[in-house]
Amino acid sequence: MAQTYFFYAISDGEKREYTHEDQIPGYGIQSIPSPKMISYRQVFVNGVLQPRTLYHIREGALTLTSEDVPEKGVPIIVQSVRIYR
Repeated sequence: MAQTYFFYAISDGEKREYTHEDQIPGYGIQSIPSPKMISYRQVFVNGVLQPRTLYHIREGALTLTSEDVPEKGVPIIVQSVRIYR
């Protein structure tokens, strides 16, 4: 059995950190769970899967560590999966 969590945001073209305050309304319950409870995670910026070296996750927050920030209006998606054993 598994549970999937999603977080959707839109880049403002300036900041690197996104929290629950930045989530797009209308996509249901969204969260960025603690890395301790997640089996694996994927981060997409403008639909492109990001390598782990370009972001940092902590409970409730995504920090982009790339040299450049995404352009204004670019979608950011965090998909987190917890597999129960």
